[in-house]
Parts: sequence; structure tokens; C-alpha cells
Amino acid sequence: MPQPFPSGAAAGTLPIRSERSGAVAVVVLNAPARRNVFDAALRAELGDVLTEAGNDPEVGAIVLAATGDCFSAGGDLASMPPESRDDALERMAGVATLLRVVAGLDKPVIAAVRGPAAGVAVGVICACDVVLASENASFLLPFTRLGLMPDGGLVHLLAKRVGAARARRLLLEAAAVSSGDAHDFGLVDEVVTEGDVTASAIARASGLAARAPLAVASVKQGFRNAGGELEDALAFERNRQPFLFDTADFLEGRKAFYEKREPRFSGR
Repeated sequence: MPQPFPSGAAAGTLPIRSERSGAVAVVVLNAPARRNVFDAALRAELGDVLTEAGNDPEVGAIVLAATGDCFSAGGDLASMPPESRDDALERMAGVATLLRVVAGLDKPVIAAVRGPAAGVAVGVICACDVVLASENASFLLPFTRLGLMPDGGLVHLLAKRVGAARARRLLLEAAAVSSGDAHDFGLVDEVVTEGDVTASAIARASGLAARAPLAVASVKQGFRNAGGELEDALAFERNRQPFLFDTADFLEGRKAFYEKREPRFSGR
């Protein structure tokens, strides 16, 4: 298992670091000197690394973590406002591209949040499937204090996590949310009270990586495509389940169930 990521200076020069722990790809925001801000370089590199992990047949799940004492300070405020409207549109296109990558992955993504996460970083976290946070984690939504609207897909993604009414209130108030409150609200799935949150996320991801890959992908596709309506969900099931009936993984899963053992899935 990888060692816990350091809380001091960056290890290496790339804004993203990636390593493997078994079938888990551990993708790390690696610019702690700049509080892991989501500048253009980090956004582009993170999108590329996540896409590569998503396409790797040896990877069953992904953990998103960070070096340093701050998960991410969010957008690069020092580079705002953009020099022109075209620059502003390019910035927003880059943010949208990254969010589409995170939300579009067919493999489980587990966020391991230590320290503050702000702005667009909270949107990226909300796009993950499972969120683990340390006791000292906090979630900062400063947009209306800055004269901006929420970006990073937050109007949609935060509402999906905590409900529309609570998301609206938090975003209007520019509230800071503690890890405990985030857990109560549904933004965080588990608060890690002892040990390293990244190690806990890797353990959770390892369990998810052992699930049938095509079935996992179908679950994620269903949530993306079903549109929240029952008839959409039933239509998706009708189209997808017959394909899964014909896979080797279903036959293995059924056989393992009757033999009372853990299945050995192949992704076929």
C-alpha cells in the first residue's frame, strides 16, 4: 500500500502524481506550495491522468487525494479576472471538461479529503462516487462573497449530494461546512476519525475494484443517463441488463454465489 502522502513540500514537479495500489489508481493533487489550486495546468493534467486510469483495464477503482494540508484552494484567484472574455470562456471550458471527465468515468472514484477544499474543488469532490474526509476537512463555498456564481458544476452536483434546498442555502450564504456537518448533510459519506484518510479511501476502493467491472460501469451509466425519472431508469435497465446476462462475469458471479466464495471477475 502506498505511504501516506506528505503534508510538506511537493514530491516532484508535476501538478498531479499517480501511483498504483493493487487494482486502485491513486491520483494525487501535487502542488501543495500553491495549495493545489485548480489552475489550467493542474486541470489539464488531472483530466489526462484520470482518463488514462479510466481506460486502463488493470485499474478497477480510483482514489483522488492531495499532498499538503489543504486538499485544494479551488480556482486560481490570483489569475482572475481573465484578461479577456475569450480567456474567461476558455477557463470555463477547461473547468467543464474536467468535470465531464470525473463524472463520466465508468470506474468508482473515491475522494480522500484532508484539510480545506474550496470552490471548484468541491465540485470535483461532489462528482466522485464516494467521499471520505478527515476530521479537519472543511468545504468552502466562497462564491457570493467574491461576487461570482458557483462553478465546477456545483449548482447541479451539490444539489445531487445534499438536496436542492440545502445546496441553495449553502451556496447563497457562501458557507464553510465542517466535515461533521458535511457528513450530516450527505456531502461526505464517512469521516475518518483515526489514521490516514487516503489509506482508508484506498481500502474502500479496493473493495469496489473487486466488483464486476461491467456491472459497476452499468450502475454509473444508469445514474448518468436515467435522468431521475422512473421510466428512464426502466428503459435503461431494459437495454442494459440483457447484455449483462450474456457476460462471463455474470456466469462467474452466479457460480461463486452457489459455491459460497468470492467471485473472480474478468471484465468480460
